[in-house]
Amino acid sequence: NAVHTLDHRGPDDSGLWFSSDNLNICLGHTRLSIIDLTNNSSQPMKDKSGNFIIIFNGEIYNYKTIRKELAKSGIKFTTTGDTEVLLEAYKFWGTNCLKKLVGMFSFAIYDIKSQKIFLARDRAGEKPLFYFYNGSDFIFSSELKGLLKFPQVEKRINLESLDIFLAEGYVPNDRCIIKKIKKLPAAHSMTYDVLSNQIKIERYWDLPKIDYKNNIPTHDIVNELELLINNSVTNQLEADVPVGILLSGGLDSSLVTALAAKNKEKINTFTISFSKNPQFDETKHARIIAEHYSTNHFELEAEESSIDLLPLLAKQFDEPLIDTSTIPTYLVTKLVRQHCTVALGGDGGDELFGGYRHYSRLLFLQ
Repeated sequence: NAVHTLDHRGPDDSGLWFSSDNLNICLGHTRLSIIDLTNNSSQPMKDKSGNFIIIFNGEIYNYKTIRKELAKSGIKFTTTGDTEVLLEAYKFWGTNCLKKLVGMFSFAIYDIKSQKIFLARDRAGEKPLFYFYNGSDFIFSSELKGLLKFPQVEKRINLESLDIFLAEGYVPNDRCIIKKIKKLPAAHSMTYDVLSNQIKIERYWDLPKIDYKNNIPTHDIVNELELLINNSVTNQLEADVPVGILLSGGLDSSLVTALAAKNKEKINTFTISFSKNPQFDETKHARIIAEHYSTNHFELEAEESSIDLLPLLAKQFDEPLIDTSTIPTYLVTKLVRQHCTVALGGDGGDELFGGYRHYSRLLFLQ
């Protein structure tokens, strides 16, 4: 069963929904419970009218704000989770709901009356969305391995994608390493018309253009940045399960820890010790930050990495990826999962703030 290939990402529950007509529509979901742990938020979720069905991977961080706005318009909710809020937001605003969402997500909503499936992926592409479309069959999944369970999908390498992977270290944009499979790009939505077998893809967001002529004082920019990061961290602390922070002692994770501690007492922080490889051990730096912000700090000893991990990681990541940090990341998250379900970290800081050395080299070449 294709759905069970995702059990590792959704170990808490699973469900299937089949259309009652002859259109052969099936939606499947596996759940990792974070907000509203009751069965009321199980998926696939149907709205009260019975006309809309949603499957949703991710988290809408500002769902409480959206919920209040919808409630003012008379919409009543039967759950306390973000899935129902997302479904009702789509019903109320249509595709414009995407402009209101703050979070990481890929989701699909099936409108039974119009017989159209609407899919979308978050602005940064944190949550994956693969799809196969041959003019008659349309299959999608949040992991590539789910698609490979279908006989229509041939397990053949796309040689052009392989060339790009060897040059770039990953398979970018809408490309996929497997032939006839594509990814919905970040910040894009897709509509599939079941009756006409047509798909339409649109970009719903792009990076704002930089105004180099503005005269905004530096301290105002710094204050706004702090406010944005603080709001982001605060929103991501919202959960009905234990939350922690992956604290390496570096600048990025230390900043996340500082803002989390400002908004929540005794936040859990986790540092991984590599005592047999002291050149990679960061417990000393992390301990200083943890003591300064009085966090509930854990130092966990990582297991030794082994070549035996590579087949496991290859299966986990679906597409090939040239990034050695995936090995310690796997070891870290495996240990932290024994203590909490959600963990914040500093990943993405170097991309957003130009922390890699090649950024300065590129600026020099301009």
